[in-house]
Amino acid sequence: MARHIFLTGEIQVGKSTAIRRFLGNTGVAADGFVSRIVPARGRRELYLARFDTERGETGKRLAAVIEYPRKRVFGEVFDTHGTEIVASSGKRRLIILDELGVLEECSPIFKAAVIRQLDGAIPALGVLKKADGAFLDSIRARPDVELVTVTAENRDEIPELLYRRFAAV
Repeated sequence: MARHIFLTGEIQVGKSTAIRRFLGNTGVAADGFVSRIVPARGRRELYLARFDTERGETGKRLAAVIEYPRKRVFGEVFDTHGTEIVASSGKRRLIILDELGVLEECSPIFKAAVIRQLDGAIPALGVLKKADGAFLDSIRARPDVELVTVTAENRDEIPELLYRRFAAV
């Protein structure tokens, strides 16, 4: 059985919600990062934040501004703030990586920190954007990663599936 699980699926189908429900229902101690998209003045802003089941979300930093079709990615935020969060994760029983996507492609230091955590001993639970890219493809291809596709039909069952997978964590 794979050590790491990544949820994937269409935008807004409930991937992050499934993770929050799993953590809330089980009390599994986790740390890592979350990304949140916030509507702001006719655009969307993506923030990276530290996540810890004991402390919630803290240390939010703006990592990208999306004004379709343009995207401004602040790679230095991924490579500094994001890397610091990922590198310091693993103090709990589970590492949260929510969400990995194409915006990180320009951030080699951040990507290397994620790979180091996946190579480590602590299992990871994350969201992997349904998109192509060398970084995302390399995670999908890992033998220690299980991809779970979340759909509108199965999203309510995902927290229980995660519980079964991580029961021994």
